[in-house]
Amino acid sequence: MNEERLSRHITQENLKLRSENSHLKSQMEAKEIMLDNKDDEIVRLLNQIASDMVKRSDVDEIVRNAVAEEHDRLVDYYEGKMKSMAAEYEAKIADLQKSKKRNTPNGNSGGSGTRRVSKGDTQTFDTKEDALAALDAAQKKLKSMTDLAFGGGGEKLSHEQKIAIDPEEENADDDSLVKAPIKPRGNYGHRDYDPIPRPDEYCNYGEVDEEDTVHNDIYPEGCDATNTSYGERTFVQWEVTLPKLYKVVNHLHRCLVKGKKVWAKMPKTMLGNAHRGPKYTANMILNKYLNGMAENKTQRAQKYQIGMDISRKTVNTHINLVLKRIRLFMEERYKWWVLQDPYLAVDETTEDVFVIGEDGKRHLRCRYHWGIRTSLTNLVYFIYDKGSRCRDVIVGFLDEFVGAIQTDGASMYKIFETNEKSGITRLSCLVHIRRYFYKALKFEDESGIARRFLDKIQLIYKFEKQYKKDKLSPETIKENRERDILPILGDILQDLTRYANNATHECGELLMKAIHYAQADWKGLMEYTKDGHYRADNNYAEQIMRDLATGRKNFMFSGSDEAAKNLAFAYSLTQSCKLCGVNLYEYWEDLLTNGLSPNRTVDSFIPHLWKKNL
Repeated sequence: MNEERLSRHITQENLKLRSENSHLKSQMEAKEIMLDNKDDEIVRLLNQIASDMVKRSDVDEIVRNAVAEEHDRLVDYYEGKMKSMAAEYEAKIADLQKSKKRNTPNGNSGGSGTRRVSKGDTQTFDTKEDALAALDAAQKKLKSMTDLAFGGGGEKLSHEQKIAIDPEEENADDDSLVKAPIKPRGNYGHRDYDPIPRPDEYCNYGEVDEEDTVHNDIYPEGCDATNTSYGERTFVQWEVTLPKLYKVVNHLHRCLVKGKKVWAKMPKTMLGNAHRGPKYTANMILNKYLNGMAENKTQRAQKYQIGMDISRKTVNTHINLVLKRIRLFMEERYKWWVLQDPYLAVDETTEDVFVIGEDGKRHLRCRYHWGIRTSLTNLVYFIYDKGSRCRDVIVGFLDEFVGAIQTDGASMYKIFETNEKSGITRLSCLVHIRRYFYKALKFEDESGIARRFLDKIQLIYKFEKQYKKDKLSPETIKENRERDILPILGDILQDLTRYANNATHECGELLMKAIHYAQADWKGLMEYTKDGHYRADNNYAEQIMRDLATGRKNFMFSGSDEAAKNLAFAYSLTQSCKLCGVNLYEYWEDLLTNGLSPNRTVDSFIPHLWKKNL
């Protein structure tokens, strides 16, 4: 029993060992097959790499050959295409020549090559070169005629245009034709040559006191003042003293006055208790409102030019406090003087101002300044009424004014053409009317209608220029306008009515807009011919806006409505001084020093009166 059991056990073990042996054998065979495959893969990869290396050695030549083949193919293609186009063109030329012979009496072609034709004919050519040459000549002629008719990119007439309008202009003295002298590049070996232009020819220097004049005696090398002088030549140079920082110490004493010991007080000025004096403050004000420097640039100028290092906030605060005191001191009286002039030019411009919103926060908003310029006194006044552009602002300012105002065609000015505002005559601006026609001419006028309007407007300005050149009196100017300009205006009005009532496809959108604008503003345009003092346009007012626009680009914004009011009045005084020929630095220094002096009146600081007081 035990032997059978042992025999079965041995048999089972043998079977088990055989099975394991067979399994291990199959695994080994699989491993051998896998290794063989790996060897084959490696060999294949090595062969591929070798093949690629061989191919890469010839890649440049292969690419060059492919490119050359493509180039030859393209050349052949386009040469064939050009030959076919040339044949087609020659066939068309032959057909045109045949039709030309048929349409010519007796079959005569009228000669070979290019021929002159009348309007409505078709010009023909014998060869392609003749056609291209004629086309080039026609394009050059068209360009020259276009330049003659319309000029370049600007609105100003060229010299050729002036000659086309008036042949006498060819020999006329035109300042625009006078070229500035060309400064030589060097001395060219000439010992006595002086390339510096004479000051009295090219500059307009102010008056200099003799005590401020410095005289230097210059002698040749090796000579001194003890030697005999055999002649003297004078060479004048102009110098300027840069701002220099210095300190003024005021010693306040205590004295016995009427039995009491009293301390001396500083004189009252526009500066209050500020430690920066009148000259220092005047320099800062002019840097900002004359030179257009923002506070940060003014700060750097003070630091690196005179050595005063103050913060930008201090500069801004100091200027605004001083300007506020000046406004309270003289603005009302200044406004009264502006309204005394019988002829005002009005315009408006924008400025960004920080305002307090309903939420209690500061918001940057676009606001407006109104610019007013007088004609007799050359005063300028900028109005800032919460930055509003509504007509109530200008109506309220001109409530007691009697005279004429000149404006553009904005709707808020039309109230002065009605009976609601008696005593005020509104004049319109011919330049604004011209701008609309110029825009139509530039972008869409193919019919020549806008050009005809511009030619008539240009003729008006030709007469106005001649009146100014002859220095005619206002009475004579009025008579000449009735003789010369009124007929031109009548023709313009007739054309406006005709094109507005019979609008066709010839009139584009811009041209119709120009026509309607001119019709709406025509009443104010006719008013300027009734008085020789009046001008044809409102450029008189727009000129005073230039410095304000420059400052707007540099300052970027005003911090509050109060700051915008200070800015407006500072520009009012600065522009007025420029127009009145007043030295700005001396004016501001005097105003800051003696503005509250009991010996001076407010009128003595109005720019045109201040000049007379000197």
